[in-house]
Amino acid sequence: MANDYAHLLDEYPEVISQDQLYRICRISKRKATWLLENGYIPCEDTGKKTRRFKIRITDVIEYLIRLEYSPESLLTPLGIFSSGIKYKPKHKMVEPIDSDEFMKMLKKRWRSSPDALTVDDAVKLTGYCKTTVSEWIAKKKLFGVWYYNKYLIPKDYLIEYMATKAHRITQKSKEHSALIQEYQKMEKYS
Repeated sequence: MANDYAHLLDEYPEVISQDQLYRICRISKRKATWLLENGYIPCEDTGKKTRRFKIRITDVIEYLIRLEYSPESLLTPLGIFSSGIKYKPKHKMVEPIDSDEFMKMLKKRWRSSPDALTVDDAVKLTGYCKTTVSEWIAKKKLFGVWYYNKYLIPKDYLIEYMATKAHRITQKSKEHSALIQEYQKMEKYS
C-alpha cells in the first residue's frame, strides 16, 4: 500500500535543505549528498559550504513515491557508502524503461542473430566481456546450456535478461547504454 506524503507539504516549506532531506528520507548525510549530486533528486546546487542544496519538497515526495513503486530504478552502487572508495558514475540516472517494449525492440534488432548464441555472440550483442557473460550463466542469472565444451544461450533468454534484470548493472557497457538510448529515442518519437 502506498504511503500518503501529503503531510510533508504541511510540515515543511516549499524549499528545504539537505539536512531536512536526510531526515525526511531517513538516510545518511552522505547518501543524501550523493543522491543530490547525481541527479536522483532534482535540486539547485548553490556551491556554498553550508546550505549548499535547495530542494523542492515536491521533488522529495516524487523521489519517495518512485522509491516505493520502482526501487530498482533508484539502486545505488554496492558498497558505495561503506567502502570508503569514492565512486563517480559515468552517467546520470536513467529513467526506468518498459521491459516489454524494450524486449520487442531487442527482438527486432537482433532478429538476424542465431537462436542459440555462444558466449562470443552474447559478448558482441551486449558489449560485456566473456567473463561477465559466463558469470551470469554460472550464477544462474542467465540460462545457458553446456554443449560440446561451450555454453549455448537461447537468444530469447538473453533478450529477457537484458530487458528485465540487466538494468540493475551500475556500470553498463557502451553497447548496452546505446541500446537503452535507442529505445528512449524510439519511445520519445512514437
